[in-house]
Amino acid sequence: MSISYQIEAVYQRALHLREQAITNPVDPSLLELSLKDLYLVLEELQAVDAELHQQNQILSDTRYQVDLERQRYRTLFELAPDSYLVTDEVGKIYHANRAAATLFALPQTGLVGKPLVVLIDQGDWSELQRRLAQPDRTTPWNVTLKSQQGNPVTVAIATNVLKDSRHGATTILWSLRDISQQRRMEQELQAAHGDLEGLIAARTAELTQENAQLRQDLSDCRQGRAQ
Repeated sequence: MSISYQIEAVYQRALHLREQAITNPVDPSLLELSLKDLYLVLEELQAVDAELHQQNQILSDTRYQVDLERQRYRTLFELAPDSYLVTDEVGKIYHANRAAATLFALPQTGLVGKPLVVLIDQGDWSELQRRLAQPDRTTPWNVTLKSQQGNPVTVAIATNVLKDSRHGATTILWSLRDISQQRRMEQELQAAHGDLEGLIAARTAELTQENAQLRQDLSDCRQGRAQ
């Protein structure tokens, strides 16, 4: 029985008792019975009110804990060393943390509302569209950001897709890590390796030539002695 129904019942009983008191002399036994009935209902209402108060307190505590957890995750999101984005299923940015703002050389408010595709190099557009159409969080991939100033920035991307079955919405969480320095070091190592192989090949050729010349000199020397 809802509390509103019980309140209405108490109200109707009180009205009925008042009408009887006005129109007819009140029978003491009836009055006592009605008062007892009203007292019992009021006790029930007090019990319901106490239960509702307890439930409201639990809801309030739960809401506080949820807000606290949300604030913690928000702080972790903002202060994370890696760049994080939150987009819809077509790549429109909803949220960006501070590291992402630094990575793209744009303010956080300037990133919100932008399609991710306008921030990356045109050569990677088709791969981005393919990834949006078929999200795969198990396979990281690399893209090059549009160069704002200086050298292009290469980032490693990992995604996580969240689907809201009730509203049919899709949210994509993006992790972007700047690997430009790593890529440059790999290229420098490859170049150094190529240079080293070239030096080894050149030195090997020189040694081969010197060895051949030495053999020739020894052969000429032997022939001279024989004569």
